[in-house]
Amino acid sequence: MTQHNTTHPRKHHLSIGLLLVLCCQSYAVGKEQCSEKEYWNDQGFCCDKCHAGFKLKEKCSGLGQRSVCEKCDNGTYLENANYFENCFRCTGCKKRNMVTVSNCTITSNSKCKCKDGYYMKTLFTSTSECHPCKKCGSGQWKIGNCTGEDYNHCKCKDKHYSVKPNSCEPCVSCQEGCGHLCSTTAPDTIPQILVPLCSCIMALSVGVFMVYEGIRLWRKRKRASTAQSSPHDPVLTTEVEPMVVTDSPDSVLITNQPCETERASELPDCVPREIKVAEFIYFVLDEIPVARFKELLRRLGISDQDIDWAERDNRAFKDAQYQMLKVWSDRGRGSGGGNNILPYNLIQLFIDTLRNMFLASCADIIENRFLSKDRNISH
Repeated sequence: MTQHNTTHPRKHHLSIGLLLVLCCQSYAVGKEQCSEKEYWNDQGFCCDKCHAGFKLKEKCSGLGQRSVCEKCDNGTYLENANYFENCFRCTGCKKRNMVTVSNCTITSNSKCKCKDGYYMKTLFTSTSECHPCKKCGSGQWKIGNCTGEDYNHCKCKDKHYSVKPNSCEPCVSCQEGCGHLCSTTAPDTIPQILVPLCSCIMALSVGVFMVYEGIRLWRKRKRASTAQSSPHDPVLTTEVEPMVVTDSPDSVLITNQPCETERASELPDCVPREIKVAEFIYFVLDEIPVARFKELLRRLGISDQDIDWAERDNRAFKDAQYQMLKVWSDRGRGSGGGNNILPYNLIQLFIDTLRNMFLASCADIIENRFLSKDRNISH
């Protein structure tokens, strides 16, 4: 009886653990089975999304049942299939020098353009303004047309030079933009200087190489003579220190494993510095190009729905970027996200994603800032 009572709770705990594992696996498999027109319901099955122009009023009540959707009110819209509980508000074309191309409908926002003589400059993801096209001055050519989101540029005419930002005058002497008035004899002096300079560099290189070879041969002979005398010298055989010779291909590695183990045990333990989520996010926002930011978020697993909500809930563009990365960090930290500390594996994932996007310079800056060895502190 005693043995039966002690083993029964273990079997009970094992059964509960297996049940939890099976439940988690069924949840993950079920979520992957939802199509693009469906979303995963918290109750454990797929529900159909609402069509564009409709918002979710009530989730489906069971497998095979349909969600209850409601048409967006006037002045609001939803462009894609969704399961949002609210529609987006139409922006309108009320800014200065802006006209309406098409009005807002329940499935699309208003389409705007600038008046003639103006071009549209995008300030943030959903904010634009109309700026006047540039007018070229005297002595200048106009390059390109000022339409849509493009604007024209100005450059000096042939045989003209820039006087002011918006004015050019005919050339009268040798200067920038007036190369046709400059003498061509000056470049001939360059080869005359390069020939003796290259000769000096080559002679210096040969001298350095010969000195290096002489030192290397002298060291090799010295080691050979020392090796021949060491077996007959009792002092050398008993007091030789472990050493590493790396000066030539004939070098020999002499090590003492117990000694290395003893040195390693004397080293102090090093604990990596804790990195706050806010510190990391504000740093990387200044390094990542704005044009590649959404691509980075999608590669990190942030959905378009989360990106849209962050942009709608935050007027300031940088605050919206912060919230998008905050969603990524919270999901990556999982149940331990409450300590506000960013794990090193998440930072490494972030850096690897930047390198996959061919943003190696940004990745190197962030890696040197947060993962470099000299960022660690000893306790």
